[in-house]
Amino acid sequence: MRHPLIRRLAAYCGAVGLITGLLTVSAPAASAADTTTDLGVSLDSFTADIAVGGGQVFVSAADRIIVADRGGNVTGGAVTGLSGVDGLALNTDATRLYAALTGSNEVAEIDTASRTVLRRIDLSAHPCPSTLALSGQWLWVGHGCAGEEGGDDGGAVGLDLTAAAPTPVTLGRVHARTPVLAVAGDTLVVGETGLRRSDLLVYDIGGGTPTLRGEIDGQRWDLDKLNELTLTFDGSTLIAAADVPGHFTKFDTTTLTATGAYGDGWDGYPAGVAIDSRGAYVAAGRQWGSTDLTLYDAATGAVTYSADQPDAEVVPGGVVFSGLDVYTLLRNSAGRLLLWRLHGVTLPASELTLTAPARVRSGGSVTLEGRITRTNGKSRIVRPLAVTRRLPDGSSVPLDSVTAGEDGRFTFTDTPPGVGEVTYTVLWDGDSRSRWSSASATVTFMHISSLTLDGPASGTVGEPVELTGVLTVGDRQPEPGATITVQRSVTNDGNPETVILPPVSTDADGSYTFTDTLETAGRYTYLAIWTGHATAGRATTHHRVTVTLGSSG
Repeated sequence: MRHPLIRRLAAYCGAVGLITGLLTVSAPAASAADTTTDLGVSLDSFTADIAVGGGQVFVSAADRIIVADRGGNVTGGAVTGLSGVDGLALNTDATRLYAALTGSNEVAEIDTASRTVLRRIDLSAHPCPSTLALSGQWLWVGHGCAGEEGGDDGGAVGLDLTAAAPTPVTLGRVHARTPVLAVAGDTLVVGETGLRRSDLLVYDIGGGTPTLRGEIDGQRWDLDKLNELTLTFDGSTLIAAADVPGHFTKFDTTTLTATGAYGDGWDGYPAGVAIDSRGAYVAAGRQWGSTDLTLYDAATGAVTYSADQPDAEVVPGGVVFSGLDVYTLLRNSAGRLLLWRLHGVTLPASELTLTAPARVRSGGSVTLEGRITRTNGKSRIVRPLAVTRRLPDGSSVPLDSVTAGEDGRFTFTDTPPGVGEVTYTVLWDGDSRSRWSSASATVTFMHISSLTLDGPASGTVGEPVELTGVLTVGDRQPEPGATITVQRSVTNDGNPETVILPPVSTDADGSYTFTDTLETAGRYTYLAIWTGHATAGRATTHHRVTVTLGSSG
């Protein structure tokens, strides 16, 4: 059974549950690698939005707007004192941020430098504003307080931001729930949500007054439960993210017909979609599927990149481009809100490999080898590669960087302290021509173990033979009770025979003793084996005893 989905754009006027706590960040290094940041809040729904610009990332979370830098690091400068903040929109130069406040029926205008509210625009006549789309001086607002059953107070209005007290301009159509919005060029699209049939209303706004250009029939194109809309920069192409048909449908906003799709209906439920500023790539986020984020070539529909967060789901509407990066809002199984930054996803990939021996003796050095290449095979990579070593206790330290040769190959040597699994990670930050890449290799540094076995060189049939030995692990004794396996072999008349004796345990000082009574004469070999453990290697030894008949025999 599909997990119930609470959408960001559902018309919902109740307060979103919020638990604040200490910020726990996934230690984004000073590099260009992807990062996932815990934003320090827990939400009881998938209600959140994201806007990126001017070197800042803004995320709405119930009663506040969280602010992070472009690397995904939370700056601590949250905008607070907001009631039910939902949709966000940034102006072109990222100096003003607009926030829909469902709790107070307002739109807040925020100075992004000081992070202070400059004014609040009253929308009490159009309650529960939730979705925003900004184009020049006009801010378009989707509103509606109805729940799952729907209602008659949903709709969209326009606000002229140049006015001191903007008067809402109503688009006229009544919606059962808060519609989703997209605007670009001379095109504004208003999409119905939460319905089995999601119609898309296309308006021409080039003449100053919105004029209905036509309607994309949700039943004809099988649009069920719309989550997000996005337009190319010129407004000519629209992409819809809806639960059904499962792919991301592309429409021509002039002919109002479908012209293609990205993905198929088996990858998960479309939750968010964005187009980069050049119209070259489409970033598509899905819920409850095998892949959370897929990047498509906008022209061909080919997949150029994909990534997944196993314990988190994409927040509907929570996908946005910023330059070469894609930012995605996630909510994990514990309800924590996460910011996922995928760096340089539109660049051609690079490939980094790293190999190392699986085991090395403690105190010894290990040499690792690798190679860094551009997947298109062009131009040598000359920037240094960062190397990090993580010890068994979880601590990590940077090592000296390495530089690849003409063929992209590199080597480095290290001698870590102690024993256990040591993981080496090599990271290349990428450049303007290729995306970053990294590779890791784990080496187990092990104690050298030794085992002795002593006893008489001869014995008599029917009389016990006592053998003793000592196990040492590195420069110390092993834990008491280490198990020694003993095999006894003898060859008579050309026929070898091997018997496994009962296991033997070591004492506190690593010593062990056992006795054996032989019933036939022959030349016996005793083989003692300790199999080792995670940080100590295997050890073996043997001892020979010649057994003869006694004088009475």
